[in-house]
This record gives sequence, structure tokens and C-alpha cells, in this order.
Amino acid sequence: MAEKFGFGIIGAGVISAWHAQGIQAHRDGKIVAVSDVMKASAEKFASQYHCEVSADWKELIRRQDIQAVCVCTPSGLHAEQAIAAARAGKHVLVEKPMAINLRDATEMIRAARDNGVKLGIVFQKRTEEAPNRIRKAIAGGVFGKLIFGDASIKYWRNQAYYDSAAWRGTWAMDGGGCTMNQGIHGIDLLLYMMGDVEKIYAKVDTVAHHIEVEDVAIAILTYKNGAYGRLQTATATNPGMGNCFEVNGTLGSAVLVEDAITSWAVSESKEVLAKETVAGIEGKAGTAASSSTQFPVEGHIIQVADFIAAARTGGDLICSGEDGRRSLALIMALYESARRKQEVLVEEVLKGFEL
Repeated sequence: MAEKFGFGIIGAGVISAWHAQGIQAHRDGKIVAVSDVMKASAEKFASQYHCEVSADWKELIRRQDIQAVCVCTPSGLHAEQAIAAARAGKHVLVEKPMAINLRDATEMIRAARDNGVKLGIVFQKRTEEAPNRIRKAIAGGVFGKLIFGDASIKYWRNQAYYDSAAWRGTWAMDGGGCTMNQGIHGIDLLLYMMGDVEKIYAKVDTVAHHIEVEDVAIAILTYKNGAYGRLQTATATNPGMGNCFEVNGTLGSAVLVEDAITSWAVSESKEVLAKETVAGIEGKAGTAASSSTQFPVEGHIIQVADFIAAARTGGDLICSGEDGRRSLALIMALYESARRKQEVLVEEVLKGFEL
């Protein structure tokens, strides 16, 4: 029997339950301890998942019976905790976004490299069959020369959501609004399927909430492969419409709604109309479009299993720190474009943060 792989969980808020279930679903996964600034939250978590409570996260990362740490705290705390855990020799699995600025994200990657540990970022949508089929088709040229890669990520959150915790909707701890917190999942998936963006022109606004950050954003993308794209994010649309992606090329197109392919049309020639076919992938997942807790645990189960395997073997991760930084760089470029009111090169925001 393989030795148990011990986890410590920093932060006992909402998302920690998905990490805990992912760990418990693995035959070798073991939740050793949890820490949270709210003692009552840590004790409730410990009682539910049968683990110990550490006095604080700094004590937790020193424990010899912990091989890995899940960082489930507010976004603005991710970098400090992940870097310290890596320096303590722990593998680190961080909730999205990995950090709220590129300096911190880069230091997290460097800390993991320097200390020989894995840094994984949770983007569970990468584990779903439908986007992987589209990604493979794009790579194989099934849709021909790519023309558009669009993403509509329209969520709804009421004011009570933002008022539920002081960090929500702030630049200092949330790092942004609908784009950074909710939209980043879809943005990561868009880049995962379409490839990197070269430049972006964006506009943001706050139209429905009393918060520091944006609840609406729209951008025009130019991909490195020559395709164009439209990106929309929101937490102001009522109800939330979720994630919708459209990929269009000279030989065909596909539409992905959440985890279901709703349209797939291909042709052997750009001169012949593409024929609609049955895609064969129906959605199974729920959607967090109108609720921050309505999404399945299966993606976390797959990512935790992948993380344990990579930590043990040195193999690649579904989403590494380097992968996680790609979506963050695009979001930083989006905010910079909106601030300047002009088009911005993504490479420009990465200057000074070379790996």
C-alpha cells in the first residue's frame, strides 16, 4: 500500500470544501491539518473532515507530516503563503487566481523551482472533455485558419455577496472584479483552447454594485496565431448566463456552453458550407453563473489526483504556475488597456517579470 500523502489546508472558507473532497476521493490523500484566522471556521472544518487544527498557517507549513499545502485564502494572501510553503519544502496547490499581480506570481514560480516542489493552480474546467476536444481540433487544424475565438462570461452576484467578506470587491485583496475573480476561469480556458493573446483593447465599468472594482468588462483580442476575439465578463447580468465560447475558422466552427458542445460544424474546403454534426458531448456540470457554490467537485478531484501524481513522479501538471500566470497576464493587460484607453501588448505587462 502506498504511503499516505498528507495535506495541510490554509483557509477554511467556502472553497476549502472542494479541496477537502478532492483529497478524500484519492486513496492516498489525507487531510492532516487546517488553519484559519477564524478559529470557529477551522474547528468546524476539522470536525467535518477529521483533521487537526493548527494555530496558524506558519505553524502548519512546518509540520513534517504534511507533504503539500492547499491555499484556499483570499486572493491577496495567496503569494505570501504559497512562497513560504514552497520554501518549507511543501508542494503547493493554489486556488485561482494564483496571485493578484505578476510580481507575486513570478516569485511563486521561482520559489517552487528553487525548492524543488510542485506549484499547481486550480483551473478545474481544463479537466472537462468538451474543451479538450475543441483544443485538440484546433491543434489539428480541423477548423482551418482560425478567425475568431470569443468568450462570454456573464455572471450575477448581488451586493450581499460582496458584503459577505471585507476583501471581496477590493483591489488590495480581490485584485479586481468580475474579470479577476469570476472571469479568470473562462479566460484560462479560452487561452487553453486558442493559444496566447498578443494584444488587447479593453473597457471596464462598475454599473450595479457598490465596490471598488469592475462588474462589467469588454475587450477585443488579437491572438498570436492571427485570430481575433471578443471577451466579455460581468457580475452584473441578472441572471448569470455562465460561460459561452465560440471558435470560428475557415473550415468550421464550434460552440461550447459551460461543459457542453452545442454546435460543431466542419467542411473539407473553405469554399463549401460547413455541415453541422452531432458533437457527442453533453454537459454534466452545474454552473456558478448565479451562485458562487453551484459547481461540481469532479474537477477538483481530478486536479488533486493529478497534483499528487506529479508531486510523486516529477511529472507535468494539468495547470502549473507558469500556466496560471498566462491568464493573470492577460487580465493585467486588460486592466492596463482600460486605464490607458488604448491597445496594450500582453508582453509589455510581463516586462521585468521574466522567468
